Amino acid sequence: MNHLDERKQTLKQLESTQYDILILGGGATGSGTALDASLRGYKVALLEKADFSQGTSSRSTKLIHGGVRYLAQFHFKLIYEALSERKRLLINAPHLVKPLQFVLPTYVWWEKPFYSIGLTMYDLLAGKSIVPGHERISKATALDYFASLKKQNLKGGISYYDAQFNDARLNVTTVRAAKENGADVVSRIEVTNFLKDANGKIIGVTAKDAITKKVVSIKAKVVANTTGVWIDSLRKLDDPKAENVLAPSQGIHLVFDKEKLPCRTAMIIPKTADGRVVFVIPWEGKVLLGTTDTPIQKIDDEPLPLQSEVEFLLKTGNEYLDTKLTKADIESVFSGLRPLISTGDKKDTKSISREEAILVSDSGLVTMSGGKWSTFRKMAEDLTDKLISVGNLTSKMKCFTASFAFPGADGYSKHLVAKIQTMYDLPYETAVRLSDAYGGEVPLILGKKPKEIKKGSGYFAEEIKHFVKKEFALSLSDVMARRWRILFLDLNLAESLAMQTNNILAKELGWKETEKKSSLNELLKHIKDLKKTIA
Repeated sequence: MNHLDERKQTLKQLESTQYDILILGGGATGSGTALDASLRGYKVALLEKADFSQGTSSRSTKLIHGGVRYLAQFHFKLIYEALSERKRLLINAPHLVKPLQFVLPTYVWWEKPFYSIGLTMYDLLAGKSIVPGHERISKATALDYFASLKKQNLKGGISYYDAQFNDARLNVTTVRAAKENGADVVSRIEVTNFLKDANGKIIGVTAKDAITKKVVSIKAKVVANTTGVWIDSLRKLDDPKAENVLAPSQGIHLVFDKEKLPCRTAMIIPKTADGRVVFVIPWEGKVLLGTTDTPIQKIDDEPLPLQSEVEFLLKTGNEYLDTKLTKADIESVFSGLRPLISTGDKKDTKSISREEAILVSDSGLVTMSGGKWSTFRKMAEDLTDKLISVGNLTSKMKCFTASFAFPGADGYSKHLVAKIQTMYDLPYETAVRLSDAYGGEVPLILGKKPKEIKKGSGYFAEEIKHFVKKEFALSLSDVMARRWRILFLDLNLAESLAMQTNNILAKELGWKETEKKSSLNELLKHIKDLKKTIA
């Protein structure tokens, strides 16, 4: 059975099943909650209007971290919780979440002891950790770690550790795990209305499928709104008088070649013109520079960076680098919208807490927003507990996602890269990419003789088949942006592999010529739009 046939069956299932919990929005929070609730034994459905993690959840800074910058704001509870979750993810998804060393450079004599005090607190809050604690380092060591650092007046710095991850892949892996544990999950389906009983309480939704154009009615004892920056539009669909609670802000990242920004570690820029911190991070063979925090009014499905944001990051980066970055050096760029819950001043989004909030409407719609990837498992646990309470659901088993091993964790080890290299005669970089994306499942996905989609590309047709069969991929953009991360890493490479990838996808999904053309054009238009912003 191909994925589209299976999807049709799931749509039928949605109409004929009485669900305990219906979750709207398949980003970090929604997918985490679907996994948690299904593991506890509840009948769960998860609906996503686009692709899983197409919004904010695929556009993060790729860090699982306690939030060093929150030390200055005394958000110790938030830091402690995030560092506890960091430890769990390093164990439960070791292929997707890795320790990452940072350099914090110092240029004034008092900065080293000053930052060391804060990072001592960070280490204490981390408790018994998988990653090393911080240490003060010399100028020579700082330059050894991060060769492109500005040398003038450099006194040395501090080394500390956090973790980095592949956000979109963790998202889709979580959705897949939820499905494998009994949840019914469908993407490309948008809620059009809420179903309510005589007392005005929500008992389900109507939703329109973007592929078949069919409208389905789905019944559930309780409904969760985890739609990120779209939470207010759903809250207003439930109650037109509902006031907006969102203060959305945009964050962008610029992507550079590692040869342009040579580094063995990440770097944190502790002071910027707008009072934030900026990170320079090696990721997937490239280097990311980000992020910004720009309050926005309009919420777009595909947000584009502002010229002012691009210039701010280049200027900020160049203040700390000997290598001078220009627009011509940018290989890709991506923008995400933060779904921050407003606590007053919507113009100063950088000072709004990243802690999550749960709101319950008079009709029983349970909305969660705020938070960050680092604490998504705990957020899902809290939301599942709340849904059980609001929906008066029979108490089943306790949450056990704290020790849940994600698909790919089994069979993953430090020897896997060498094993993949030997097994398939691949370059080291390709073996690392495969190991980090699929963990112990690499041999299952690639089979015995994988076929490259383009000679020397390091990307394989068997991966695309896996994306369709197991990971809900329904378009070329799904593959290029979120199953692979090529769109986020190298716009020219994405363009050069688009046609071959689209042809394989068309065959797997049984597309007509019009569908095939539409999928290709959607991606090429997006690449063109992104290139314009950095021209």
